[in-house]
Amino acid sequence: MPVDIVEKFALLQDKLGEELKRSVPLAKFTSFRLGGPASYFYTASTPEKLARAYLLANELNIRHFVLGGGSNIVFADSGFDGLIIKDECDRFEIEGTTVTVQSGVSYNRLVDIAIDHSLAGLEFAAGIPGSIGGAIWGNAGAWGRSIGDILERAVLIAPDGQVKIVEPDFFQFGYRHSRLKTDPHLILSAKLKLASGDRAVLAGKAAEIRRIRREKHPTWEGSAGSVFKNIKSPELLPAGRLLEEAGVKGMKIGGAEVYEKHCNIIVNKGQATAAEVRQLAELMKRMAFEKHGLSLEYEITFVEP
Repeated sequence: MPVDIVEKFALLQDKLGEELKRSVPLAKFTSFRLGGPASYFYTASTPEKLARAYLLANELNIRHFVLGGGSNIVFADSGFDGLIIKDECDRFEIEGTTVTVQSGVSYNRLVDIAIDHSLAGLEFAAGIPGSIGGAIWGNAGAWGRSIGDILERAVLIAPDGQVKIVEPDFFQFGYRHSRLKTDPHLILSAKLKLASGDRAVLAGKAAEIRRIRREKHPTWEGSAGSVFKNIKSPELLPAGRLLEEAGVKGMKIGGAEVYEKHCNIIVNKGQATAAEVRQLAELMKRMAFEKHGLSLEYEITFVEP
């Protein structure tokens, strides 16, 4: 192992303790079940630990990536040459119709937490995997709603260590987009504004949305959900329909295959590699362009090694 890697690991371990691991396979931490080992891997169970690891990585100029639920991401087969910070900060507080959640709370789990407290406004997210931090980073949503619509404020840390309490405007939310994609900050917590509702009615809505998702999305194969964003302007053009019309249905490369029920989803049939997923996605994108003259934009994130 190169000397600089050993020295950086020693410095990290001195500050982060025995929770810092080396050469941890990433496949088991992603919904696609893909990815080689991370050079360093640290699990943060509190905001203090999360912030410490993030700031230390910046201070030591160590490449890093904060990993939430791992639901919309593809790590390379060779892994990640840097520090993976696994966000497992999962506490929440409810006061009236306001829910304050740490960044590692499951988006899907939060739907049920809200319903258990007769709070409406999160049903659209039923069945969406991933963490709250990841949801804010990508403005995740469904059914014409997204987390940006209910966000009241958030607590962030800038790379220089400055703590910020920001309003929704800070994020410059758009369709599956936030400012954080180009201006990285660490999300520590978020306050969401909901409304009072009937628990039984809300539970029924969430159950129906999950039923619809199960019919369209893989239930056991590895997947990262929608590969491409829908085209929103000048009119709504679903990426799945564009891809189906382009003839991608049934296509496969190695163990990566276009999902039979939805042409905008790639599934891991058990032996897929990240390279195969990327090759298939690029082929799908090219075929859509050749058919429609439209360039699809990725919704999933391919992380370079």
